[in-house]
Amino acid sequence: MPYPKAWERFAAAFIDWLLYTVFNLALTGVLSQFIFGSVEMQRIMGFFAMLATTFLIVAYKVMFESGRLQATPGKLVFGLRVVDANGARAGWLPVLLRTWPWWVYLITAITQILLVGYWVHAILWLGLIGLFFTILLPPGGRCLHDITAGLHVIKAGPGMLGAER
Repeated sequence: MPYPKAWERFAAAFIDWLLYTVFNLALTGVLSQFIFGSVEMQRIMGFFAMLATTFLIVAYKVMFESGRLQATPGKLVFGLRVVDANGARAGWLPVLLRTWPWWVYLITAITQILLVGYWVHAILWLGLIGLFFTILLPPGGRCLHDITAGLHVIKAGPGMLGAER
């Protein structure tokens, strides 16, 4: 299977991050209206915001990657597709399994209630960034979450940036 370059996957992930961050910021803006200057309400709304963030990211990935296009908007820009071991469209269950790294945001939701602190969120982000760099390990072109789900991200075409040079 033709695997994409690491920078293409990273850039596609960055585009997707920008897209769902816009929705997360809007949601956070709405939820922040219910804080009323109370620390307790801030913790409760932080909990619901992280639950919603986890749901939004996972739903975004499952909806696009198991759908007709087999790719998120970021992946489409670079001509990438998520496929199973036979090169066919991945079902929603393997794609849901592929999102396991993003489920760790539920830990952050719990820390909002327990007052553990925002440093946990930073540690989780460092873990997700480290997970991306597993793409540099064999077998080439597959991150750890791809391997555990039995899926492949392949280079299916030139994408929206034109023909390869």
